[in-house]
Amino acid sequence: MKAKKYRHADLENKRGIFFQVGLIVALGASLAAFEWGTTASVPYQPIEDDPFIEVQDIIPITHPEEPKKELPKPKILTEIKLVVDTYDGPDCDPDINSEDTGVSIEIPEIAPEPDAEPSTFYVVEHMPQFPGGQAALLKYIATSIKYPVICVETGITGKVFISFVVNEKGEVVEAKVARSPDANLSAEALRVVNNMPQWTPGRQRDKAVRVAYTIPVNFVLQ
Repeated sequence: MKAKKYRHADLENKRGIFFQVGLIVALGASLAAFEWGTTASVPYQPIEDDPFIEVQDIIPITHPEEPKKELPKPKILTEIKLVVDTYDGPDCDPDINSEDTGVSIEIPEIAPEPDAEPSTFYVVEHMPQFPGGQAALLKYIATSIKYPVICVETGITGKVFISFVVNEKGEVVEAKVARSPDANLSAEALRVVNNMPQWTPGRQRDKAVRVAYTIPVNFVLQ
């Protein structure tokens, strides 16, 4: 009698499926074995409900400010120059009037000032001399002065006092205006004095010295 196989009882056809399922189960077991480990136990510490935390106040560090030193205020010095005319003699001795220029020149004798510096004298044994003497000096001033046009047009007149020093060499130095009614008249008088020729120097005890002079130049319109 020949044996007959039924299709549902034939397991040979399902061998491949069973092999794959077994392989998957084996791999899963191997992975589970590798990942299996021991866990470290941590002792439980209860957390207090209201922990006490001490907070200290932070005091800021401050540096005391150094007192500011007050600097002394600078002193303002006011220089005041006074021009004092101490001449008490006549104003017109001698007096030379120039008809061409309308200028009157007066040269009085000048008294020495008590506070003069030792190196500059006002009166010496031999006074300085203009070349040709006093008459030549008066003529030089009268012919050299040119009345400023602006002063002629505006009618400005007056007396200009020019002070200067005849040094040890007879040179006219340190010429300046001592007193004047107008700047234009001052400039003209200074120009003439600064252009004076060399004088014969004054001498004191047979030694050439510096001698101070003051010449008044009177500007008069005729």
